[in-house]
Amino acid sequence: MAKMRSVTLVAPRRFEIVEVDKPEVDDDSVIVKVEGHGICGSNLHFWHGGGSANAMCCYPMPGAAGHEFGGVVTEAGRKVRRVKVGDRVAVDFFHSTACGVCPYCTAGWPNQCTGRAAHATGGYVDYLKLSERGLHILPDTVATHAAAIAEPAAAPVSALRRAGLRGGEQVVVLGAGVLGLAAAGAAKAMGAGRVIVTAKYDQQAQFAQAFGADVVVRGSGDASVEEIRSHLDGGAADIVIETVGGHAPTLGQATDIVRPRGEVLVLGLWEELVPLDSWKSVLKDVTYRFCLTYGTQGLKTDFGYTVDLMGSRKLPMQDLVTHVMPLEQIGEAFEVAADKSRGAMKVILVP
Repeated sequence: MAKMRSVTLVAPRRFEIVEVDKPEVDDDSVIVKVEGHGICGSNLHFWHGGGSANAMCCYPMPGAAGHEFGGVVTEAGRKVRRVKVGDRVAVDFFHSTACGVCPYCTAGWPNQCTGRAAHATGGYVDYLKLSERGLHILPDTVATHAAAIAEPAAAPVSALRRAGLRGGEQVVVLGAGVLGLAAAGAAKAMGAGRVIVTAKYDQQAQFAQAFGADVVVRGSGDASVEEIRSHLDGGAADIVIETVGGHAPTLGQATDIVRPRGEVLVLGLWEELVPLDSWKSVLKDVTYRFCLTYGTQGLKTDFGYTVDLMGSRKLPMQDLVTHVMPLEQIGEAFEVAADKSRGAMKVILVP
């Protein structure tokens, strides 16, 4: 049987590249040669050690939990109809590996599938065996390796669609990493009236402006909350999107900034359990949505809508790829991705 490479996270900050069997195509599957792997914030959590709030972190971790892919279809089964050999695709891994028949799949939320396909093999690997369901053919404006960034962008796109953004809303985005910039750009593309973004680093502030932020607030803490409020009509936002997590107090800040009966969309992941002021939340009648992934709303999947936005450059996520490094240098790539002071926005690994 043919072999391929697969990365295993054997311990915090330690990878091994091993040989495993290359997957074989069957009637209703495709083989995708991966041309770009993204490094997600969740990958960095696992790499750091998981944190006390994360029960998913265990070692060794075959594949190292890679899930952001852009690639090329190299084989297609005889029952496959939506894609063909040679197609460049962005991969919605959750949809492509879902069973397609459980209640969550049929409701349009394959991220919560209860019958995940047995042949699902993800991670930092050379080839993926997938169903065609979650494959999205790329427009010419998106390079194959850069398509990996569609996956993290789909989460804030989904969150805003779930919140029912209709146009004219005041939106505050806490954090200007990949998720924060995607949230800001998507909010603008979907008609938000005013978008305010907090940014810690110079490169983040520059990108925030390029992604349509009306106001960029530097720094954090109580002073930044008051500055944000000073730029909002009525001193409060209709929607606040939290994208920082880690050890930040941003969930509480979001509660302070959102208006009564407003919404807080939570995308960040924390390293420890985070307190929430229940009295303030109840008295303001705040709705919290925890939106780590995406699904189908109306006639379009969130992932497909994201690829469309990237293709039209209404949401030019591909511009955030600042570092492209070979898979063999995955350890160094994670160091770069983790240290924002080195100018990294999105690090992509290529074969």
